[in-house]
Amino acid sequence: MSDIEKDNKRDIVRRKIFMKNVPDYAELSGLEIGALCSPLLTKEETNVKFYDIFPKETLIEHFQEFYPGRTFVDVDFVAKTRSLSEVLGNNKFDYFIANHVIEHIPDFIGFFKAVYESLNERGKFFLAIPDRRFTFDVDRPETSAGHLVVDYENNGSVDAAEHILDALIYHQDRAHLNIYWSDIESQRYNFVHHHHVFNYENFLERIIRPLIRMRYFPFSVLDCHYEEDLDNEFDIVLEKCTDWDEIHILGEKVPVQPPQDESSVNIYDFRLQMSQITKSGWFDPVWYLTSYPTVRISGLNPLKHYYFWGAYHGFNPSERFDSKYYLDTNPDVRQAGLNPLWHYLHNGAQEGRQPLPPKPVAPAQAFDPGSSLGKEETEAKDGQDLGADKNDISAAAPEEAPAEAHVKTTAEAPAEAAEAPAEASAEAPAESSETQATENDSDTRE
Repeated sequence: MSDIEKDNKRDIVRRKIFMKNVPDYAELSGLEIGALCSPLLTKEETNVKFYDIFPKETLIEHFQEFYPGRTFVDVDFVAKTRSLSEVLGNNKFDYFIANHVIEHIPDFIGFFKAVYESLNERGKFFLAIPDRRFTFDVDRPETSAGHLVVDYENNGSVDAAEHILDALIYHQDRAHLNIYWSDIESQRYNFVHHHHVFNYENFLERIIRPLIRMRYFPFSVLDCHYEEDLDNEFDIVLEKCTDWDEIHILGEKVPVQPPQDESSVNIYDFRLQMSQITKSGWFDPVWYLTSYPTVRISGLNPLKHYYFWGAYHGFNPSERFDSKYYLDTNPDVRQAGLNPLWHYLHNGAQEGRQPLPPKPVAPAQAFDPGSSLGKEETEAKDGQDLGADKNDISAAAPEEAPAEAHVKTTAEAPAEAAEAPAEASAEAPAESSETQATENDSDTRE
């Protein structure tokens, strides 16, 4: 079977599996991620919109040579450097489609949770996933569920250095590649690579079942299909599930561990604090790296740099918060060794502490009795009723000002709060979870 014949059959198989599991698609609204010039459905067939990191014009400029004569889709949602959640906002859909996309996503679990939030109840998610046994990743170790959990729990940001190293070290053409750590740190390697690799034969047991059991994957698996003569991909259909007790894999219920007792969580655990900072939106990694180029050049993880070092040396997490001002005006926070932004989010805002210094007030204009306004005011005063009792001293006495209330607050931190390390962890800055979504169809050429 020729490549063209494979492509045509692949499209037919994908549509067959999708329509089998979403029979009423024509009446629903959906979103396809990274369709390029090979959408599963067209706008003429259904109410489908398209999401990519670049607008149509840029996609044509970058990829037209690989797909001569093909028509690229009109992109409705352009991500650029923003995450899926930021781009979609409050938009909801009945189904999602992502063909040869998930392997390019640094944070696997974070991506699925973002899709979950933008799906309507019982919404479907169709994915075509490359099988590493038939790609340039044939010699690469398969991704584990534990690896995906660590990526997700890494405070909302993924250190992609290991992903890139694995892609290079085990690449089918690795004999022709020179690999240097300094290039990894500087992100000089700009090539189509997979952050994670999967295998149809064990994908459900190795990846999906453990993630469901640990409450990281709130989807049921409706279908998982592999076509022998297409070999380089398998198709999977998921359904959003709001009840963990109802989640199943191909009809088989999956036992789920009980939720963690929140009372046993240590709120002063630095990993939890960094996760809360990330989820708050008050830390802007792009702004941080742009504002402090030395951090960008060093290759350090921006969040870890700020949390452990930058906050105590005048670095701000975004324009919304002044670290030095907060520590200077709240010495109890500094003495406790707490990160100022975390303290503000957890305690300070409720206590009325301010994240930014007050804006300077313009000085009042001095009164000039010689000006025209001054003369008018003087004449007006001269014309006032002079019949008032000048001996009534009480009428002229000012009211006694109430005593100013004095409020004193202290940081709610335990005595054993650890002092922040002086040195930042040397890790590469995180990639956006969707920055490589447009590379999906590169796998079909494998």
